[in-house]
Amino acid sequence: MSGLSIQHKRNYHAIRWGAALFVLAAGAAYAYFGLRWYNTGELSPLPLPVAAADSSIDETPVTKKQVDSYTVAANQPRYLEIPKLNIGTARVTRVGVTERNMLDVPKNLDDTGWYAKSAAPGSGVGAVLIDGHNGGATRDGVFARLDRLVKGDQISLERGDGKRFTYEVYDVRDMPLQWVNDVGMKEMMRSVEPDKEGLSLITCSGKWVPKDKVFDRRILVRATIVE
Repeated sequence: MSGLSIQHKRNYHAIRWGAALFVLAAGAAYAYFGLRWYNTGELSPLPLPVAAADSSIDETPVTKKQVDSYTVAANQPRYLEIPKLNIGTARVTRVGVTERNMLDVPKNLDDTGWYAKSAAPGSGVGAVLIDGHNGGATRDGVFARLDRLVKGDQISLERGDGKRFTYEVYDVRDMPLQWVNDVGMKEMMRSVEPDKEGLSLITCSGKWVPKDKVFDRRILVRATIVE
């Protein structure tokens, strides 16, 4: 008499359900972390393909010829120089505010922007307000290392007429964007020492928040003219 042959059939129905639940759970996790990144800029522990800066900024390097041929009105800032950060003759372009009433930024990653409603170099009152990019989608911006400045470091501006002005750093702060919008910008428009002309520099820091298309913090540098 031959032996019995017992075949064990796999429960493919249960396997399919398990796989489906796994896919759903994974999809939910990616959706959750993706939405959190979109709303707050907080990076996900999952390998999500996310942006970390404004990809619309022009990252084409500014050539020496473009720098040398750059001109502005006689009383406006033309070049900015920060020896400690190896920034020399960075162009200073004129900027205003955006539709959201926020300080606009230069179009190119290597340029800085002078807020036209702030003081002009040599005016003797108020503060010259200049901003610049910390970085773009693929490389650092002109103000990528602005937070390395310390009290006493020097910054120079050259006007359109060739006259130069040197400023000495008073303080460097890293502050939340909301505080900057509520209080900080008003401070940056005034000289930290009322009897001296001031210079204020600002750049982005912190996390990129895709929902608002902004970084959530700012580096603020205040300096006063060296007489």
